[in-house]
Amino acid sequence: MVVAIYGKAVETEYLPSLGELFNQLVEHNVEVWVYRPFMEYLLETFSAKLPDFEVFNTGSDINGKANILISIGGDGTFLDSVSFVRSSGLPIMGINFGRLGFLANIAIPDMHNAIDLLIAGRFKVEHRSMLEVVSTLEQFNTFPFGLNDFTMQKASSGFLKVNAYVNGEYLCAYWADGLIVSTPTGSTAYSLSVGGPIVSPNLSALILSAIAPHNLTVRPLVISDDNILLLEAVGRDGSVMLSLDSRSITCKSPVTVTVKKAPFFANVVSMEGSNFYHTLRGKLLWGMDKRN
Repeated sequence: MVVAIYGKAVETEYLPSLGELFNQLVEHNVEVWVYRPFMEYLLETFSAKLPDFEVFNTGSDINGKANILISIGGDGTFLDSVSFVRSSGLPIMGINFGRLGFLANIAIPDMHNAIDLLIAGRFKVEHRSMLEVVSTLEQFNTFPFGLNDFTMQKASSGFLKVNAYVNGEYLCAYWADGLIVSTPTGSTAYSLSVGGPIVSPNLSALILSAIAPHNLTVRPLVISDDNILLLEAVGRDGSVMLSLDSRSITCKSPVTVTVKKAPFFANVVSMEGSNFYHTLRGKLLWGMDKRN
């Protein structure tokens, strides 16, 4: 098995656990490739000698070579790894060296068991739908795809007006601090924090959630992901902030973009015995009595 490891930086307290991960992979005779900037960071911070791993610079370096990419960090790092592997279909497994971890849902105490299951082939690959943003904005055109969400927000004080169209039919004007279009995977991210619904990731849906709407009757809307959205945003101060997963830009308004389902999926590794509902219970503490 060939495993690629992608990461940025981890808290110092987690470095011993990262060393244990490396040792476990070596003991199982796994061929390991490490993202070069991450490897350089580890060489500067690790007190122990690291194994002599191969390094890679781009996703194309590991296409056709690696069987799995392991993302080391939190959900932000996981999202970066999605844009790193692009449309190659390389499955991504997230080990949570960060905080909440809906995407990077393997906790450090479960890491060794997860690696054993991975090597034994006792895992499944979930196909997660993604968004494609079509615009004239150069900053997004290098990789105009996102796993979680696309957001239009006010860039400063004031509010934003977003005219929304579904398949060319006028939906409404959102007067709000912003508008989020999320995938089912992204329904547990920013959309959830503004009152959006939690949507099972195997559903074919897009979720529209307004951020602090000025009309209190505005509610989140779930539509089929075979619809195409046209969004026209005008910022009161003449600017709009746009974000696609962890990438964001501020540009002059008005801004017009098209949002639709991407032509490919992100492949996410799920270990045996784990599923979306298990993650919900664990991360949101559903059914747990914390009063005492």
